[in-house]
Amino acid sequence: MFNREPDDTEEEIILNLELEDGSELECQVECVFEYDGENYAALIPTDEQLEERYFFGVEIEDKGEETEFTLTNIEDDDLLEELAEAYEDAEDGEDSEWDEFINKKLDDE
Repeated sequence: MFNREPDDTEEEIILNLELEDGSELECQVECVFEYDGENYAALIPTDEQLEERYFFGVEIEDKGEETEFTLTNIEDDDLLEELAEAYEDAEDGEDSEWDEFINKKLDDE
């Protein structure tokens, strides 16, 4: 199940990814979403000429007044492919599990 609920109150989060060659790439956290019961983040480079999207696991720790997010690498290539496909379906507005989730929520109201 893909659960990506947009939030207009989100502030822009910029961070640097360290690449395999030791260089850094500045990225924006596009969104944090739930897929199959786990939290993930989609990051995009701030350089608009790069059309990559990176996915990371997210560990969320509530520290009272603050919430701490830790990004973790995803080693499973099949999971990365599933995340990319589910994300693209939701982004393209294709009929997907995301649409079924939203429609069910609307029907329940």
